[in-house]
Amino acid sequence: MRRYAPMKQSRGTVIPSSLRIAVRARDQGCVGPQVGMPGDCLGGEELDHVRASHGMGLKSRTELDNLVLLCGIHHLWKTSNGREARLLLLRYLDNPGGTE
Repeated sequence: MRRYAPMKQSRGTVIPSSLRIAVRARDQGCVGPQVGMPGDCLGGEELDHVRASHGMGLKSRTELDNLVLLCGIHHLWKTSNGREARLLLLRYLDNPGGTE
């Protein structure tokens, strides 16, 4: 997406340590390859909101069912391919263990 005005600096989200531990335990590393995102993992792993507010008038929930662990490359891919990435990640969150 091309932007003509600078984005406001993020205030960041404080994620409680117990929630960080729960996401890391569930995901066991970057979920990008697991959900079909292209490219090899590279860069530090970070917690990312699947459903974010970014101008949609919604409040992004900081809860286990809205957070995933992504490496820098897959976070960038998610940012560039929002809708496609969100669908992949929502499917993962519906069934994180991969079993029906």
